[in-house]
Amino acid sequence: MTPPPAEPENGAGVTGVAVELRGITKRFPGTLANDAVDLTVRHGEIHALMGENGAGKSTLMSVLYGMERADAGSIRIDGREVRFTSPSDAMAAGLGMVHQSFKLFDSLTVAENVVYAAEPRRFGLVDRAAARRRVRALAEEHGLAVDPDARVGDLPVGLRQRVEILKLLHRGARTLILDEPTAVLTPAEADTLFGVLKSLTAQGRTVV
Repeated sequence: MTPPPAEPENGAGVTGVAVELRGITKRFPGTLANDAVDLTVRHGEIHALMGENGAGKSTLMSVLYGMERADAGSIRIDGREVRFTSPSDAMAAGLGMVHQSFKLFDSLTVAENVVYAAEPRRFGLVDRAAARRRVRALAEEHGLAVDPDARVGDLPVGLRQRVEILKLLHRGARTLILDEPTAVLTPAEADTLFGVLKSLTAQGRTVV
């Protein structure tokens, strides 16, 4: 695809482009998954990748999120070229990903899942009350109604997906990558998700 003209950079060195992939090529034995793919996604935009099963959509997003390393091509985040060697690198650059198979602990509460590995602390200990307040505030702010004290294993699929999104927001993700987000949702849950995503992009976040 042909990218739109670049906007002038502002003082922070950020153009209007949140994510820019150029010439991304990824091969697996016997398979060319991505063949010199270009992709431009702007701040505040919801951008859907469409294609048949096996077209390489998930592979491309895995490359963007540092789960796979491209054989060729470049990635720019907010106008700066980056080289991710792991998802941790991508998260540090403001990216977050919700996988089709959720990465949650069924035995833990919503709040415990959201803040896991990024817990608020007080006197060196996990501040559980602060965690609940943080999750409740995020849920209310973004229309992701869910009980911070509910056990994740007891939640339906639609609410589990909200927990995954809250995890990304808690970690400060500016660009959210959602892998086939409606595949596991009912039509009503999908409509609710689209409303949430529109709210996030209205705040300047980006969704792929």
